[in-house]
Parts: sequence; structure tokens; C-alpha cells
Amino acid sequence: MKSLGIHIFQEIKKGNNEAFSQLFDEFYSPLCFFANKYLSDLDLSRSLVQEVFVDLWARREKLNIQFSPRSYLYHSVKNRSIDYLRKEKKTVPVSESVETAESIPFRDLMEEAELNNRINLAIQQLPEKCREVFILCRFEGLKYSEIAEELTISVKTVEMQMGIALKKLRDSLSDYQIVNLLIFIHSKKTETPLQGILPNFRLRGD
Repeated sequence: MKSLGIHIFQEIKKGNNEAFSQLFDEFYSPLCFFANKYLSDLDLSRSLVQEVFVDLWARREKLNIQFSPRSYLYHSVKNRSIDYLRKEKKTVPVSESVETAESIPFRDLMEEAELNNRINLAIQQLPEKCREVFILCRFEGLKYSEIAEELTISVKTVEMQMGIALKKLRDSLSDYQIVNLLIFIHSKKTETPLQGILPNFRLRGD
């Protein structure tokens, strides 16, 4: 997919709903993964990213953005995440939260979020049985024997379905560096897939 250019902001400035929807559809999901790297809370991450888009639309007539949509949105989400952590006083010291977030390489986080989003989309396109087995193994951390017991199938079937799932994922994500993909596939656990994250979220004119 061709990346959106700066001109998308000019269209949004004119009140173009379709342009705004296009921007939202392309970036919302990966931005949620990105925010979650700072916040470790998917619901909070979704809310924060939605706020970024709401604010963008609310001040559309005053927009004068000279950065690419990708750069602008990721930096906006990063800044808002860190602002939230500065105000957060419930679970960890504020200084520790901010220091941890600001120490994470921005570009690495951005690329990882986009990879996670691509993986999430690829997982949702897997055949139903493959997807079910893969999620139980990859996201729930179950052993093959535990998956077999839960789904009332043989361990051999679990192995076969995982093999199919991994092959399809490698094919779908062949444009990513194999090292990054292997880290995802073989690490113990990762974020829960972002399914059903407000796919119909839209903003209309005032």
C-alpha cells in the first residue's frame, strides 16, 4: 500500500471526511500497538489514539502540518503517552514511568508496532482452525498438549495446524526481515491481537 502524503492534511483541513477516514483506517491499529508499548494497557492505548484523531479533526481548519502523516501521528501518540505517564501516579513512581518510556528507541518502537499490526492482520486472515490453534499457542502460551485437550483434537493435529499457520504467516510477511519475524514467532508471548477495534469509528462535520 502506498503511504499517504502530506496532502492528506490539506484535504482534512477542507473538511474532507473521506480523507480523514482514510488516515484513520491506515494508522489507527498500528498506533494502538505503538501506544501500548508505552502504556501496557490496550484499552487505554485505544482511547489515547482516538483522542489524537479527535483532536486532529477538531482543529482541522487550523492545520499547518509539514510532516508526513506517519511521522506526525507517531510523534503525537508518543508525546501524549509520555504526558499521560507523567500524570500517572497509581502503580509506579512518575519519574520511573517517564524515564522508561523516553529511553525506548522511537524508530524501533514504530517499526515494531507496524510489524505487530501486519502480523495481526495476517493472523486474522488464517483459516479458522489455524487461527484458533495459533492464538492459543502464541498469545495464550498453551503447550501443544494443552491445546489438544482444550480443542478435543490430537497433538498431531495441533502440530499440523501450527505448521500451516507459520507457513502462511511467513508468506504474508515475506517483505519483513526474517530476523524480526522469527523473534515474533519464537518468543513466548506477545500482545493480544487487536480485534474489533472500532472499525467503523468516524468523525463527521460539526
